[in-house]
Formats: sequence, structure tokens, C-alpha cells
Amino acid sequence: METDWENLTDPILLSVFSFLDKHELNSICRTCKNWYRIAQDESLWKRLIFRNFGCRYSRHDESWKSEVKRLTYHVPKRLHQTCLGHVDEIYYVCFSNSGKLIATCGADGNVKVWQYGNSTELLHSRQVLDPPSYANYVEFNEAETQVLVNCNVRVNGGLQATLAVLSIEKGLAIVAARNSWFPNFRGTWLHNDTFLIADVLAFFFSNANVKLVACTFYDDLDDPVLLDRPLGEHLEDDNVELRPILEMEHDEEYRPHFVKVIEWSKWNQDNLIEHDPNSNLNEKVIILFQESLELDIVHRVVFYKLDVDCEVPNVAEPIKIIVINSGCMGVQLSADHRDIVYNFRRIYVAGDNSCHEKDVHTMAINLASTEEKPEIFTENKALEESSTLFYFFPSISSDFIASGSEQDVAFLWDRHSKLVIAQLPHKLSDPNAQNGVNGVAFHPHDQEVLVSVADDCKVRIWMSANRENHLE
Repeated sequence: METDWENLTDPILLSVFSFLDKHELNSICRTCKNWYRIAQDESLWKRLIFRNFGCRYSRHDESWKSEVKRLTYHVPKRLHQTCLGHVDEIYYVCFSNSGKLIATCGADGNVKVWQYGNSTELLHSRQVLDPPSYANYVEFNEAETQVLVNCNVRVNGGLQATLAVLSIEKGLAIVAARNSWFPNFRGTWLHNDTFLIADVLAFFFSNANVKLVACTFYDDLDDPVLLDRPLGEHLEDDNVELRPILEMEHDEEYRPHFVKVIEWSKWNQDNLIEHDPNSNLNEKVIILFQESLELDIVHRVVFYKLDVDCEVPNVAEPIKIIVINSGCMGVQLSADHRDIVYNFRRIYVAGDNSCHEKDVHTMAINLASTEEKPEIFTENKALEESSTLFYFFPSISSDFIASGSEQDVAFLWDRHSKLVIAQLPHKLSDPNAQNGVNGVAFHPHDQEVLVSVADDCKVRIWMSANRENHLE
């Protein structure tokens, strides 16, 4: 004997099923073959996507149902672990190339290295600076034997930028250090034993060229007393060899801000640029964000090609310039060095003053095809328009982009639809306190794992439902 439900037509069942969520749709699939057939209809799963993300959402997977599955089970939006150890705001976080280690640093002057795993644990900790001095950037070398730390040292009411190398094998003891001319310049690794600083003589009083300087150090300190000296005393060591590798012509006044380095062989891969098989393997592309010192605010991203082992510094013309009327708050490379992502706030000039808009634009540039239009991601906003910038760093994977914010959340976008698919909270117990999320980092080999750090002094590890379900 047939029931009334069995007499319902497909259009009526589709209309009824359209009110169900994804869990209910999956449940009714087990009722009977007919309901299973109706529940597979793409219109139902498309409606679910539009209900959560709006009708601007564009499908990436083969079907709307598989898209719902991807967004439900493969997005790193579940809080897996909260790690404690810092006692003040954490400014930066990064993974090592293998993904086995995490480094953090912050306002407490501490640099910490964590062993990443199912349960992440603190491996090493070093007090590099005493507040109010602080550390605002840290990066592993490729061999994962050292970390490079950018330190802002308070000196006579001003800031002195110092880059220090800490040895992981020696418990984060300082093994090399050099001053950089520009306080906000974040150096980077060139080789396992060489890092970059920016320097110039009498920059504000002459037409001297700005120089990018390679600092090759010798990790030959073994005496525990020497290793335990304060940061400032390491500046006097003679174990660092300085060699300018790039001079930027002083046609206009620009201040170097952020620098990244990729292999020339990875530049414009999709454009089939012919590479000389006999070319020098040490050819690099230097990607430099430069701030203008003029009121018209012509900031830019500049790309230089050079042989980093050349004995005479290159006075190089850029191979590409991207002009940006925005202030930059953070830069990161993808793990495969095929994309670079920036956080910007656009600038407008009012009379004799300039101000940054509240809207934060996260821009991704495909380094394998730089002629393509950059991807832009929005909805992140600063707390107010301001003349100064707070730094919060983005991160990029093949399918996602994440970013910190001046708010108490990290934003997570889908790269294909360019829409926000999650906001990851770092809430303080005091609802009136301001709490920025200062940095995020995807695992270099698993985009379903994300780490975020914030003013709440906590390191938070986020995983997808799929990743948590497969933990050993």
C-alpha cells in the first residue's frame, strides 16, 4: 500500500528538501532509493552554498555537492590546539620548510621554536631582547638549522633595527648579528649561511644609492659564555662578512620595506621563458616592496634579477614594477614560491597630510605569470582610518588565503570565489579590549592546517575536520 509520501512528485520533494541543511540531506539519502536520487540534485547543494556565502559564490569543484563537502571538511576552521608560552603580544609566526617546526616572536622579546605535531610542544625559547625592545619577524633557513630574527631595539627614544641569527642546534643561542639602516625593513635568508639587510650612508642627506647587503656568517661560536652574551655584544663580532649585491639607483627617494627572494628558474614559469642551461644557478629574483618618501605616495613592488654571487654589486634596472597607492602591512611567499601575498591599505592625501583608509586589501601576485591581474580579497577592515599602520601578515596556499586583522579574528578566503569562508577568533576575556591577530601561516605541505598568533599571547592551531579525523 502506497503512502502519501511515495506519491509526491520530484518537484514537490525538491521544494521540501530545499529547507534542509547538509546533515539532514545526507540523512534522508538513507531513507530510500528515490529520496537518495532527489537528494543528489545539484540545485539543493547550490542553494546551500548560496545560503551561507551568497549568490556571488563560484563553484571550484566538479559539482555543488563536492563543493559543500570541500568547504565543510577541508577548510582549516576548527580550533585544534592553543599553545601558551609568550607573556605579551605575539607579532609573527612561520613554519619551517619541512613543516616540522613553528617559530614565533613578539613584544616580550622572546623567540620560540615549537615542534609541530598532533600535540604541538615548545622545543626552544630564548629571551633575545628586554621590553620595550621587541622582535617582530622570524624566518627559518632552508636547512632548518638557524632562524633569522628582526629586532627593534629602543635606543635614545628611537628604534634601531638589528637582524640576529639564532642557532636551533645550540638552543637558540645568538651566533651572528648586524644592524640594518631601516627600522621597519624585514630581512630574509639568501642562503643557509647568508641573510640580507638594507643599508646606505647618509640616506636622508645625499644622493647615495640604497644597497641590499648579503651578510655571510660563520657559526663558529662554541663557548657558552660567548653564546650567552646580550644581543648588542654580538654586533662587535667579526664572524659576519658584508657584501653589497644590489644598488638601487637614487632617482627617487624610496625606503626599502619588505624583501623576498626566489630562484630565477621559478620566475614566469607559465610564460615559457627560455632559460639558458649554462646560466648561473645563483641567479635570483629579488622582490622588494618600496615606500615612497614623497607625499604623493607612489609605493611600489619592484622585481630585480641578479647574480647574487657577483663580486661587484649590481646597479640593476628592475625587470618589473607594480605601482601601488597603498601602505603595506605584511608580505608572505607561498611555500612553492609561485605566489606572493600582501596586505595593503590605500592612501589618500588631504592637504598636507595623508591617511590610510579602513578597508584592507589582500593582494596575491602569481609569480609564475606576473602579467596576470593580481587577485584581490576584501572584507577585512582596520578599526579606524589612520596615518600610521599596524602590521598583520597574510598567508597563501593553493586554495586559500588567510590574514590577520586589527579585529579579534583571522580571515580565511577561498581563492576561487574570493569570498570569506571563515573567521577564526582570538577573543580576549575583556570584550572591550582591542585584540589584533598579527600573523597567520599555512602548513607548507598541508593547507588544511593553519596557525595564527595575536595580542592575546596565544598560538592557535586550526585544522579541517578531515585532518582532525585522520590524526594518528
